[in-house]
Amino acid sequence: MPLPSPAPTSVPEDLLVLAGAGALPRLVLQGARAVGVKRLGALGIKGTTPSSTLALADWSARTPLSSLAQFRERVREAGFRHAILAGQVNPLSFFRAAFDPELREILASMGVHNAHTIYGRLIAEVEALGAKVLPSSLFLGAHIPRPGLLTKRALTAEEEADLAYGSKLALAVCDLDVGQTVVVKDGVALAVEGFDGTNATIRRGGRIARRGAMVVKVAKHGHDMRFDIPAVGLKTLKVMRKAHCTALAVQAGRTVFVDLPAVVAEADRRGIAIVAFDSGLPPAPVLNAEC
Repeated sequence: MPLPSPAPTSVPEDLLVLAGAGALPRLVLQGARAVGVKRLGALGIKGTTPSSTLALADWSARTPLSSLAQFRERVREAGFRHAILAGQVNPLSFFRAAFDPELREILASMGVHNAHTIYGRLIAEVEALGAKVLPSSLFLGAHIPRPGLLTKRALTAEEEADLAYGSKLALAVCDLDVGQTVVVKDGVALAVEGFDGTNATIRRGGRIARRGAMVVKVAKHGHDMRFDIPAVGLKTLKVMRKAHCTALAVQAGRTVFVDLPAVVAEADRRGIAIVAFDSGLPPAPVLNAEC
């Protein structure tokens, strides 16, 4: 997959959001509107993308996950020059969906199936249709924290030590395109994210720790910010609470929080510490950083 071109430094005239589930597509559409994008589109997935997200756009449609031909037709019909990938797609869908013959052949030819290979191929398809794919972070500056403690409760000395260990472990795992999240306690790796996703990883780690584990979520060196940027929301906090995890660490400038004030308020209520640490890696590009 070719390297992405530099992020734009001015507001694009139009934007098509290729929208999955969750709140991120809504945040991208709202952020793009706020900085002056004149024409917004949303192409959702049938059975996945909520109507409330599509209603925020000037043009919208849905396409089945299983048909590449229909996806191409919708993108051509939309006629946008810029696009962003945002939102969740259940990873198991890539094993369970009844794909058309072309998609089955493409997936079989990949050999390795991860975010880089799957979304990289999707980006190539979109750009071949004339729409430049932009970093998914571009309009999310208001939701990406700077370095520092985000909650009232600071890390304990034990959690500080686990952060030092967990951040190195998480980056090593992420650099191998395995996953973005690890769960650690007392210098022991309890769970490493695989294809089951972040929440399942937190549950696995919590069962082993019983109480007091730390969750660390990162983006790898050279992470392609056009897709799979790490995201945290209230659901993450809910899963952590049920798993009795007591601290969350993320990379500053490289992690999106869905409703940051609500996440911090819930963490404070539950006594969970959240810290955005400086990993020394470049921040995700944004156009609305002043927000």
